[in-house]
Amino acid sequence: MLIPLGLWLGLAKTALVMNALFAAPEDAFRWVALLQWLWWFTSLHFLLAMLAGLAIQRLVLPRRRWTFVPISVAVLILLALMFPMTGDDHTVARTLQVWTITAAGQVSGLVACLWRDIVSIAVVVFALGLVLKFTPARARAGMVLLLQMVVIALCALVGIDLAYQLATGQPTSSRVLLFAALNVKEVAPLIAPEATSFRALAIGGGIFVAAGWAWHHRRLAALPMLAGRQGWGEGVLALALALGILLPAPAHGFLPLLRHTEGTLITLAKTAAPTLAHDIQLSVAAEFVRTGRPRWHSAQMLARQTEATDRKNVVIVMLESMRAVSTTMYTPTLQTTPFMASLASDSLVVEDMTAVIPRTAAAWVAILGGQYPLANEGTQNWARENRKKPRIRSLPSVLRQAGYATSFFTPTDLHFQNDLDVVDIFNFEFIQTEKELARPGAERVTYFGIADEWMVQPILDWTAIQVRAKRPFFTAVMTNVGHHNFETPSTWRKLVFEGVSNPKLDAYYNCLRYIDGVLSTLMEGYRRLGVLKDTIFVFVGDHGQMFDEHGAKQIHNAIYQEGLHVPTLIYAPGMALAPGRVRGPRQQIDVFPTIAELLGLQIEGAELPGQSLLHAVDPERELFYTSSIDWSFLSARHGHRKYVYSFDREPMEVFDLDKDPKELASLRDVDVEELARMKQRMLEWRINAEASMFAYPTDGLDPSAAWLPR
Repeated sequence: MLIPLGLWLGLAKTALVMNALFAAPEDAFRWVALLQWLWWFTSLHFLLAMLAGLAIQRLVLPRRRWTFVPISVAVLILLALMFPMTGDDHTVARTLQVWTITAAGQVSGLVACLWRDIVSIAVVVFALGLVLKFTPARARAGMVLLLQMVVIALCALVGIDLAYQLATGQPTSSRVLLFAALNVKEVAPLIAPEATSFRALAIGGGIFVAAGWAWHHRRLAALPMLAGRQGWGEGVLALALALGILLPAPAHGFLPLLRHTEGTLITLAKTAAPTLAHDIQLSVAAEFVRTGRPRWHSAQMLARQTEATDRKNVVIVMLESMRAVSTTMYTPTLQTTPFMASLASDSLVVEDMTAVIPRTAAAWVAILGGQYPLANEGTQNWARENRKKPRIRSLPSVLRQAGYATSFFTPTDLHFQNDLDVVDIFNFEFIQTEKELARPGAERVTYFGIADEWMVQPILDWTAIQVRAKRPFFTAVMTNVGHHNFETPSTWRKLVFEGVSNPKLDAYYNCLRYIDGVLSTLMEGYRRLGVLKDTIFVFVGDHGQMFDEHGAKQIHNAIYQEGLHVPTLIYAPGMALAPGRVRGPRQQIDVFPTIAELLGLQIEGAELPGQSLLHAVDPERELFYTSSIDWSFLSARHGHRKYVYSFDREPMEVFDLDKDPKELASLRDVDVEELARMKQRMLEWRINAEASMFAYPTDGLDPSAAWLPR
């Protein structure tokens, strides 16, 4: 019964290992590209020679089996003559030597990665063997059918894991699969652009093989169970192999293979439930009881005017998927954002600003709410509970109470998950999304919405109304172009960026250049309205983007710097704000207290985790992150060290961002106590963040009211 599972598991892991060693073509059904990719693996040269030798021996010398060996060697030499090594030393001997060395490394890496999969199959064999051994004879037919269905389901799971990793470059988990299953409608537009023939085969092939095998052996239930010494011997062998699960995953010196040394089924089983320390949960609960409220809170927040209050307008532009390293401000040789770069010369530029979670709605909570956001599932639950009883107050909420006109503009459809609910919670007076902004001829650029240019005039029209009414205003803008799948309007004349070989990255750069032009038009409109000197402008990325760095192609389940480090600048020409650089570790939660300070407002009745960008911070400041798929990854920064924790599925990665800003080499021999301490700190932060977002006071703004944990 388990032969198709073992076969498909081995093929899937082999494909992942090969892809880790040398990336496969985007669509493996482009046969020339596929053959070129396969030829790179010298171990396959030896396999091809052996198969050819076996075939020739069977056809020509069927009775002389020993000739298989010399024929295979002859075929291998012929291949070396046909495809010699390039360079000065291109002899057959040199070619065979290089092939042998590289093949040995490839095979050893594959064996290290397959060992835990072999163990997982042994565990399943032993478990199913016990089930069948103790199943009554009258129920055996039904049990065999049920177990065959389980095997088909496991083959499908292995195929989905393979397709997911090929598409995103990141390991999947039970949490990821559960999230996708519960949000099929919402995630379908994200999956569609990544669908290829090979990925469809990866999913369907395992199901077909397992179902065909089950049909071929449909009379399996009628066969007698193995009995006697032979049956017990096989059971002991399966048990011995199964006990290998207690051994650690094999170590491998090649970093790209490190994540594949754990078995696929073992990884999915481990991630079915988060590995939370029970004492951390108890500690957070005890702290809540002792203090009477969560660690961070804002449900009772008030913004008091002071003698320093200056009722400036505020405009926050949140930039979809804009990573810092791809902008002209942070990489001057890259002409993707020349307008923003020119604006930066008169602005405060934050050198080291990071997102908390690589997810747009999470950025809204951090920037507009000033609180640590939650991942996808947590945000969904929080938005639902917040409608029943407010948990936080936001910057637009307190400014609206202070007499500001407040608005939110985005050309996207906010029906992905609960994004519209999140925006509603912020208590904007005026909201316009794709539904209100779309006009005849408006082109839907991404699967989320129309081009950003369609919101420029409505923003300026709304602003003009506030100017005539002499009313201070707060506007939040969320762009759309720049989101995966990196499409620009059909009217956009694409630019050529020198030295860019990745077509996705080239398309992304064009998106940034397009957004830069839209921002130029918007700022020119504000200039014509005469509001520049009365307005504080904040431009900040919602999250970054990955383009094969660390093997990742998407950001939702990766928390490396490419997905976290975002451009940020504060432009306030009417204030005595000297242009320059804001240094030190900063995070999106710092925007809220910065705006409050610039406006001269005193925040009371709240405990916010952020720190104003106008003041220096401790260079050893701790920052925390999580992936947008909950309980998939956590990360932390402490000074120049960055930690990436995958809930013990893989060894914790530790990087020195001063010496290794691109996180290319994980530090070795890191103190075990340091790793344990940081794991503890990350889990404490994660649990405190959730407790803070869900806790609420029983009586609104009454500061003496008791707080409830949920």
